[in-house]
Amino acid sequence: MAVRPLSPGADPARPLFAWVRATILVMAVAYAASFVPLPWRLIGLPFAVAGLVVGFITCLKAFGNPGAGFLRLAAPIATLACGLVAATLGAQALFYQQSLEYQQCMENALTLGSQQQCLTNLQNELLPVPPRKAP
Repeated sequence: MAVRPLSPGADPARPLFAWVRATILVMAVAYAASFVPLPWRLIGLPFAVAGLVVGFITCLKAFGNPGAGFLRLAAPIATLACGLVAATLGAQALFYQQSLEYQQCMENALTLGSQQQCLTNLQNELLPVPPRKAP
C-alpha cells in the first residue's frame, strides 16, 4: 500500500488524530465504567486493557512523527491513566467477593462510624492481622 505524501500546507500530526481519538474514547469508556456498581463495573476492564494497547501504539506513532509536539507527552500520560484504571479494575476482579461485600456494606452505612467499620472489615479480609502474643 503506497503512502501519499502530505501536501505542503497539511498538518504533519494529522495521521495521529484517529489514534488519539481511539485512545480517548476507550479511556473514557473504561473510566466511566469504573463508577457503576459491581458486577457491571468489570465491563470497563477490557476497555482499559484496550486503552493500554491503543495508547501504546499511539505513543509509538507520536514519537515517530516529527510534528507530534504535545502528543509526545499526552499519549504516555493517557496510556498510564488506562493502566491505572486497568490495575484498579483488575484488583476488584481478583478480589470480587470482598469488593462486592464492601460495596453492599457502604450502601447500608448511614454514619461515618459504620463506613469506617466497612473499611476495617475490608482491610481485615484482604490483609488479616495475626493475633498478638500476650507478654
